[in-house]
Formats: sequence, structure tokens, C-alpha cells
Amino acid sequence: MRLENHLDRNAIGHLLAAARVDAWGVAANAPRLPLAPELPRAISILMHLRPAALAGLAFGPSRAYFDEYTRLNEALAHAAHALADELQSHGHQAIVVPPTGSDRNYFPHKTAATSAGLGWIGKTALFVSEAFGPSVRLATVFTDLELTPGSPIQDGRCEDCTACVTACPVGAGKDVTWRAGMSLDELFAVDACRDHLRSYEEFGRICGVCIGACPLSRSN
Repeated sequence: MRLENHLDRNAIGHLLAAARVDAWGVAANAPRLPLAPELPRAISILMHLRPAALAGLAFGPSRAYFDEYTRLNEALAHAAHALADELQSHGHQAIVVPPTGSDRNYFPHKTAATSAGLGWIGKTALFVSEAFGPSVRLATVFTDLELTPGSPIQDGRCEDCTACVTACPVGAGKDVTWRAGMSLDELFAVDACRDHLRSYEEFGRICGVCIGACPLSRSN
């Protein structure tokens, strides 16, 4: 999809809608986000998993979940590169960070997403969208295009819910409410989760139990 000569927020919204992106937002990259390139804006883009793919996740990942995870990674990468191409065709810099699992990348997409105001971090360290819960995938495009950033979300909004903590097969969640700047270890037992994922080699070391357990995932 080619845009008009003037590239602004409205035009970007049309491009991303055509690529079937479910939500997007802009984060300021100043101070610089962890592991981010040196461009002033981060465009966070989000797609949500089809509800049918979440069926049966209480018992671990399924082929349907793995296939949907893979499909969304490919769709997000396509949307991100289409956006970057358009930005570059208008004389702007653009750097794509593809979805986690689709390439070697270390930038934490959920940092851009919370900074853009798209959601918060839940009690098992997942990004949680108010609209879709944690049943989403994320990608990020950094650019020098001047865009007004969203209002960052600074605190978790899971309140008293512990569904993901209870469901985790290895008890990795610590039932702690996230706040911006918190170290991951304060929130979540990373090593326990990582060790558990080794049992899911068939599915690329993804689990999804906590995603399926979240009431916000089940309501969409």
C-alpha cells in the first residue's frame, strides 16, 4: 500500500490497518529504551491470536497454538517491513525489530508497548493488552519520523488476579504487581521458566499456559 506524499499518524494508521494490525502506538525513545537503536521514536505494533488457538493450553502448547504463533510472527514481520519501507521512501530512517522468535533480536518489545500506552506487564512477565490480554504478539519499528508518543503505562493492572501465577507449571510467577523499571527477577523466576521450555522443543520452546489462563485472553 503506497501512501500519499505526506506521511503522518493518520497515514501510518491506514497502512497498518491494511496489514491487519490490531493495535499500534508510539513510544518516545528518550531516555533510550533498553537495547534500542538510537532513533527517537518506537512504533509498537500488535496482533492478537485467534481464540481457537488457545484451546487446551492448560496442558501445555498445542500444534494449533504453535501454528498461530508462527503465523502472527510472519504477519507482524511483514507489516513492520512494509511500514519501514514506507518510512524510508519518504526519506526517514527506519529499523525493524521483528517479533521474538522470528529472528535474533534482543530488544524487549513489551518495553516499547508499555511505553506507548498499549498495556502493562502481568504477573508472569507477559505483556498484557487491555483489549486482548496476553494473547498477542508484538513487533517494533524505530524511526526518526516525528510522531507524538502515547502516555506510558507505569504500573500493572492485574489487581488481585493470580490466574497466570496459579497456572504456571513451575511456579515462575511471584504474584508481584509490576511497575516500570522493576527488574525481571523481582517479578518472575526466569531460569525456572527457561528450563521448563526445554521440554517443548517440538514447539520451538514456547509454552503458552499462562496466556491461556488469563481471563482477558478468554474474554476475546
